Amino acid sequence: MALHAKLRIVLMADDVVVAESEDSDIWLAALGAIRGVNADTPLSLRKSDLDEWVPEEDRALIRAFAKDLGVPVQDVLTACHPRAIPPYIFPSKVHWELFKRGTAERGRSAVSNIVLALTLVLLWGEKIHLQPVSLYDANAILQTISVRDEHPARAVKNCPWLVLDPKTQRVHLNANQITRAIAVARAFCLKQAPQWDAAKASAEPR
Repeated sequence: MALHAKLRIVLMADDVVVAESEDSDIWLAALGAIRGVNADTPLSLRKSDLDEWVPEEDRALIRAFAKDLGVPVQDVLTACHPRAIPPYIFPSKVHWELFKRGTAERGRSAVSNIVLALTLVLLWGEKIHLQPVSLYDANAILQTISVRDEHPARAVKNCPWLVLDPKTQRVHLNANQITRAIAVARAFCLKQAPQWDAAKASAEPR
């Protein structure tokens, strides 16, 4: 019968307990630091990809979101600041500017403001079970960076990876074009233009 030790670390000042944790990552990081292994690495080790302000209940969801996009967790945090509270996505102005600069203003490769906001919140919404998502939600995201979209409904209607219900103004992802949505979100987090050809190739049946 295998025995599993319960790991626990306690920080003390003289005889006073300052802090304690049963987190195995912190325990292993402290052990490594004491033994001189990777002494230059922050004690948070694997958890260093998430800032201290990130709520504990959101951390696994953010890591899963980053994994889906294929980008480092810190890039997702910096670009999107995803949260489980409205407006759910708090985009970086710098990332927004660089993404828009790298994409066309018009044509099939263009990504409007409302489409970008919806793409990000819908992909993140899959992790936090956010339903439904509407144009109102996307506009709330745009307001955080003082950005508007002059023709939101038309932009969504012309977007192949988004589907708009004209009666309710609710929006959902087109399952047949999900790779294009991911390509957009990934490009935004990495401050680059979407890799449309790669997304199209991965969406084609084999």
